[in-house]
Amino acid sequence: MLKFYRKHQGKTILISALAAFTLGILMPSMFSHLGFISGTFINLLKLCALPIVLTSLVVTIGNLQQLRELKKVARNSIIYILLTEIIAVTIGLIIFDNFDISDGVNVESLLHGAKYTESTSTAIDPGHIFNYIFSSNIFSSLANFDVLPVVIFSIMFGITCALNHEKALPILNVMSSTREMFLALLNGVMYLAPFAIFVLIGTSVADSYMSGELGSNLIGLLKFVGLFFVGLFTHFLWQLLLVVALYRHLGIRRILSEAMPIFMTSFVSSSSLATLPLALEKAVELGGKRKVVNFMLPICASMNFASGMMYEMAACLFFMHLLGFHPDITQQILLAASCILTGVAVGGIPETSMVSFVTVFGMANIPLSAIAILMPLDRIVDRVRTMVNIFGNTCGTLIVSKTVD
Repeated sequence: MLKFYRKHQGKTILISALAAFTLGILMPSMFSHLGFISGTFINLLKLCALPIVLTSLVVTIGNLQQLRELKKVARNSIIYILLTEIIAVTIGLIIFDNFDISDGVNVESLLHGAKYTESTSTAIDPGHIFNYIFSSNIFSSLANFDVLPVVIFSIMFGITCALNHEKALPILNVMSSTREMFLALLNGVMYLAPFAIFVLIGTSVADSYMSGELGSNLIGLLKFVGLFFVGLFTHFLWQLLLVVALYRHLGIRRILSEAMPIFMTSFVSSSSLATLPLALEKAVELGGKRKVVNFMLPICASMNFASGMMYEMAACLFFMHLLGFHPDITQQILLAASCILTGVAVGGIPETSMVSFVTVFGMANIPLSAIAILMPLDRIVDRVRTMVNIFGNTCGTLIVSKTVD
């Protein structure tokens, strides 16, 4: 029964969202006493999020023995991956910073009366940034749900493990086991997702309906998805055009024709890992060097989720604007760094967007109930994100192939 439930959980979430939407209009009062369900779900997500981020980063970086002897392929591949992620997050930041789509959306009904309160994680004096991110007590940062100090500590500790790999093996094994246990716990928590989403969406719909703002709130969410797709297309386009510029004999039509099976497989499976064998084959056929392709694409499948990072950035800015807060440049940089680093940490593990949203929303001080608003939309958005991700990774192998002998 549980396996069947887990297998069809995506459909269950959609059904619960539709039921919540319907009952939120027909029986709005029924949701007034169900808040404990969503509150429990959110608390359990927060319980899992930072331990998964910490252990995933330490294990991922600690096992990168290339840090000891950075060959050209490894170095150029990792540099390109990081640049791609920075560009993706920057595109999301620029688009959602310059186009205000919050007009007409009633945030109090959409997020059930939530208001923005200043957070120590985003409101940081530039002179104290280093004192903040280099925490003197990592356990205090974990307890306070401060994302960046935890991520920075994880990176430093992971690099130390990589440079002392033999001595670090027992620690890495413990970290790996700890991560697996928290992932198993997260899988158990996700059984509550349809019920929590039913309550959160039902409450939001009921409040919006009773305030007369239901139509404008739905339009606002559709605007958000539409604007995000504009960002995704921009990210897709610059990588495609760069490949065309480097491989003039290919042309846009041939590249897209060869990539069509990649698009179809990634859309159907919604998984970069499931599309990996096909991407490996097509990248070599298009002219990528096999040593680059064989190294870079598996790395990309586990740590390069640039489109997902853009989605986190877009969602953060969207909800922050709804809540009446416009972050300054320092806060935007910290938010962008958080999106990239948490995306690297949780890339390639189950429920990756869920863990990322919990950590990034926590840092931005956005009510975690906003996650439930995005989850029904995410079933479609995630498939498009995966298509752009795996195509971008394939383009990346061609681009990096031009930089190595």
